[in-house]
Amino acid sequence: MDTALLVETVIKIVVILLVFSALAGFGTYFERKVLAFMQRRLGPMNVGPYGLLQIAADCIKLFTKEDI
Repeated sequence: MDTALLVETVIKIVVILLVFSALAGFGTYFERKVLAFMQRRLGPMNVGPYGLLQIAADCIKLFTKEDI
C-alpha cells in the first residue's frame, strides 16, 4: 500500500471523528439551552462565554471522577 494513500486515509478518519465529536458536543449544548428555555432557566452559563466551555468542563469532570 502506498504511504501517501495511508496518510490520506488516516487524515480523513481523524477529520470525520473530529466532526462527529464536535456535532455531538454542540448538540448537547443546544439541547441544554432549549430545555433550560422551556423550564425558564438560564441553562449552562457559568463556564466560558455563553456557556460554550461547559462541554469541556463536563468532559473533564467525567474523566476525573473516581470509581468506587
